[in-house]
Amino acid sequence: MNEGRCVKCGSCLRACPVLNDPSGSRFPGPRTVGVDAPRFLERDSIGQNALRCTTCHACEWACPSGITLTRSMLKLRSEMSGERLPGHRKMLENISSFGRTVSTEFSGWMEDGNRILYFPGCIGLGRSTDLTASVSSLLTSLGMKHDISSEAMCCGSPLLKIGALDAAEGLRRRNAEVFSRYDRIITSCPGCTYQLREVYGIEAEHVIEVLKGSDLCSNLEGRWALQVPCHLRRGISPWTAEDLISILESAGVSVVRMPGEDGCCGGGGGMLSGFPETSGSIARSKVDLYRRAGVNGVITACPFCSLNLGREGIKVLDIGEAIAPKH
Repeated sequence: MNEGRCVKCGSCLRACPVLNDPSGSRFPGPRTVGVDAPRFLERDSIGQNALRCTTCHACEWACPSGITLTRSMLKLRSEMSGERLPGHRKMLENISSFGRTVSTEFSGWMEDGNRILYFPGCIGLGRSTDLTASVSSLLTSLGMKHDISSEAMCCGSPLLKIGALDAAEGLRRRNAEVFSRYDRIITSCPGCTYQLREVYGIEAEHVIEVLKGSDLCSNLEGRWALQVPCHLRRGISPWTAEDLISILESAGVSVVRMPGEDGCCGGGGGMLSGFPETSGSIARSKVDLYRRAGVNGVITACPFCSLNLGREGIKVLDIGEAIAPKH
């Protein structure tokens, strides 16, 4: 870790979406949790407030010293003891019961021995099954025959966010055999993409990377804003985030660019399950901006963003639902 580089400039504090939300006052901030707590006595007094972080990486991007704040905060979480938050306990119970953080509603499994695996992630198989069906249909239309395996469990990323390392490692071992059957893995969730690359050592591809350069069109009318996912821009690549925009514009979507379009929606890092009030408050602030812009809805490329913003009553589409191949 490189916490000793901190120059106490406050850049990370100004960038933090939780601290900048009215409901986020109990979060000690990325400097305290990511720099001071791992080295000093603060770790014993922060408690569960250390979990009030969406792991959006905005603090790292703002840090002039290049401190890996998110990694440091996750390490602290893994060392915490004490009772887990109710929402996080439910995640672990679900993992124990059926291997995913939410109940699985998807039933359109495709297990035909294809060499491509489409890995929708827990939300795509539980809360956003229409998204999964749309992306699967899109891949098929582009000539990419694929499986959607019922044996592939949660990637483990949500568990690392709450410090449950042993459970996450169990999932990694369980998934490794399944993933080894495939030559290519395509994801819809940038958090899953990042996890497969960083933890599994698999060069998974987010669907945006697959769609780039394809001949696509859209039937969407009106003006559409963007929610650029944190783990897409600051996890996978800022260039992949720009590809989201170019794909939509090339397909004929009227995209409205807005300041803060890559700001966190509040849905990541275990916040949605652990601190739903703060997660909802951050989402409402974003939705208010979109509504004031008079757009017809929002397009994103992350199931968590779709879910969290959609709960605030605005129409949210995944990129897989917004476009189709030209015929």
